[in-house]
Amino acid sequence: MTHRGFRRAGRRVWGWLRQQPAVAVLARLHRDERGDLLEYVLVFAFIVVPLMLLFEPLFQVLSDYFSMIAFYASWPFL
Repeated sequence: MTHRGFRRAGRRVWGWLRQQPAVAVLARLHRDERGDLLEYVLVFAFIVVPLMLLFEPLFQVLSDYFSMIAFYASWPFL
């Protein structure tokens, strides 16, 4: 295959890759000069992801607190 053949095949592959959703987002992030998309990525990475990871433990704490209050409220000695 000649050099032109490689170049033509590379364009075809790159054109197909650019249509894929994940690659399109990464290409858009790479082309972004104002930093708008980067700001969204940073907010997602440093706020949303930790909150998603903390949801289960915080839900467990809230559930335990609710069961403790329900236990105290059901005491006959109060």
